[in-house]
Amino acid sequence: MAKKGSKKSIAAHAAGNFLRRRKATRLQKRKYDKRTTKTYSPIPTGFQLVGQTFAVFKKFWKPLGGIALVYIILSIFFASGFSNIGSSFEDIKLDLQSEGRWHLPEAVGGFGSLLSNAGLTSSEADSVMQIALFIIVSLVIIWALRHLLAGQAIKIKQAFYSAMSPLIQFVLIVFVIILQLLPITLGSFIVAAITSSIFSSTVTAVAVMTILIVSLAIWSIYMLSSSIFALYIVTLPEMEPLKALRSAKNLVRFRRWSVIRKVVFLPVFIVLVMGIIIIPLILYADVLVTAVFFGLSILTVFFAHIYLYSLYRGLLE
Repeated sequence: MAKKGSKKSIAAHAAGNFLRRRKATRLQKRKYDKRTTKTYSPIPTGFQLVGQTFAVFKKFWKPLGGIALVYIILSIFFASGFSNIGSSFEDIKLDLQSEGRWHLPEAVGGFGSLLSNAGLTSSEADSVMQIALFIIVSLVIIWALRHLLAGQAIKIKQAFYSAMSPLIQFVLIVFVIILQLLPITLGSFIVAAITSSIFSSTVTAVAVMTILIVSLAIWSIYMLSSSIFALYIVTLPEMEPLKALRSAKNLVRFRRWSVIRKVVFLPVFIVLVMGIIIIPLILYADVLVTAVFFGLSILTVFFAHIYLYSLYRGLLE
């Protein structure tokens, strides 16, 4: 004999009266997504990614070295890269060097000035050329890495010819990244101007300014932690910028803070290594500083792309 409750339920369904379910909250949806998402393998640590980067350099030093050589030649002759660093270092020497010799505090300050002036050029044409070369070489490096790590042999000429297909899509992603950097770049200047005009106490102004600038930096880094991988996704065949940005966001989903640590580790490691090399040269052989700093600047572009591409591959696993 059928139960009375079941008869009522059947009658309600027959009449089209269905029970309404309460809509899940955003937190409940997030918890459900975490439960139903697939289990990912652990992301490599920063030092593991550095090891993978050096392993790629060691294994594919010939094609990557050829691309780097082309980049050096183009930068010297078309963007005045070497001469700009040389003139910048001469200005730094005049400002910081005391009694005709370097001391450790001045050497550290000189290294910091070199880093801050690294992107500065003597003319707008050189600036435009540097940006254009950076974008072109970035596309070439990404194309080369994708084929080399897939076990395919490449030629340098082929890399420069074939890598330019997603140029417009890549530039659009770069533009998005520039917009995401505005909170820490433009926002910092605005915060500094406002706080200095509102607060009469210097200590209070510095404290408020520090808190706000750190908050803006976290905001920019949070956005960049996903969109930076869109640079690699958008170079795939038939990929559109918006789709690449969505894919990058899904790639770091539920792992964003872990990814942020790896992304922040990269510039910290690069600055430390460059400081270990450049500061002693400033102290004892400043005639070599311009050439070595220029070479390290070129290698930094390759190191950063290989590191981030290795992290991107790690996120896919």
